[in-house]
Amino acid sequence: MTKHDAPPAMSLFDLIARSWDFGAPVRDVRFNAIGSSVAVGLDDGTLAFLPMKDAEDPETRMRVEADTGRMTIRPRSKALPTPVRTDQPQAAAGLCLCRVAQQGFAFVHSDGAEVWRATARGQTLRVARAGQGPITALATLPDRQGILVARGPELEILSPEDGLSVRATALDHDTRAIATSSDAGRIACWGPGRVTILRTDDLSTLARIDTEGEPGPLGWSPDGRWLIGGCGDKAVLLVDTGTGAADRIVGFPAPVAAVGFSRSAGAMMTSGAFRVTGWRLPDLPFGDHEGTPVETGKPGLTIVEKVAVHPARDLCAAGYANGLVTLCQIGRREEMMLREGGGDPVTALEWSADGAHLAIGTAGGTAAVAAFPKAMFK
Repeated sequence: MTKHDAPPAMSLFDLIARSWDFGAPVRDVRFNAIGSSVAVGLDDGTLAFLPMKDAEDPETRMRVEADTGRMTIRPRSKALPTPVRTDQPQAAAGLCLCRVAQQGFAFVHSDGAEVWRATARGQTLRVARAGQGPITALATLPDRQGILVARGPELEILSPEDGLSVRATALDHDTRAIATSSDAGRIACWGPGRVTILRTDDLSTLARIDTEGEPGPLGWSPDGRWLIGGCGDKAVLLVDTGTGAADRIVGFPAPVAAVGFSRSAGAMMTSGAFRVTGWRLPDLPFGDHEGTPVETGKPGLTIVEKVAVHPARDLCAAGYANGLVTLCQIGRREEMMLREGGGDPVTALEWSADGAHLAIGTAGGTAAVAAFPKAMFK
């Protein structure tokens, strides 16, 4: 008698996500401003571009069973399109992809000195030829206002159209991370031992603040008061821009590779521990004050490598060292498993601007985009 094994049950991730295997570790994923494309930075220096247009979006595959009222999603019936992948130019390791204008991306060439742009479909164009010294940090201002380029202590704003210098200044320290405030009126430059805050319109210095720690990801709070930085030496940097004081949250079991603020939950969130960590705004742990912690998700035995805060809801996505990806409501222990942990560490997470999609990258070379039907967040 022939035995027929039942087909394996499909997971939620199988039903709502599109995945591609690129054969090289993913180090960055980035939606463009209008959400029409995702750029993927790979460890081998190549870039891949994932189109967001989906002929079999989960919303179109949903149905509600008449007898039970249960919502189901049927599996995909068509193969996924092959993404565009560049051979040349290659991107520099250690420097992130940035959104520029409405549809494009900016990146640093593998020579470490040139700034390039890429379109949503993967066409590339040199913006600025090699400058004086290697680029140490890259960021962009909204729309077409400029590309921020740091070369050690030198900071310059370049036109994204022709690469011409719009404004430039010299700091008294190297810059390893750049962040612009939510209103784009201020720029923070973080390097070993110091954060400098500048006015965007003329690059005049507003504050110089002494700090400790190995510079990593940097971000502003929605109200513009706080700067938060993830440190490679297992800590979080806090800067109160109103008083010009800095402090650190220490004792994380791993480097803090992702930080973020949730406007809807009024909280600061970080990676680097055995659960998603966070504190309520404005009551952050500073000086002798312990702050108000926000318990989110469940503690476990695996490090949270990445967090991504939802742009509109009190949700946080967490990516773990074992490949697990969960969605948590900030301030609650309940969590939803999106991707099972199969030993492939999560290296990149980002929400689209409308919060309908989550891009995921892994050390094993997988890049995926999960699309969430509206009914899932009701």
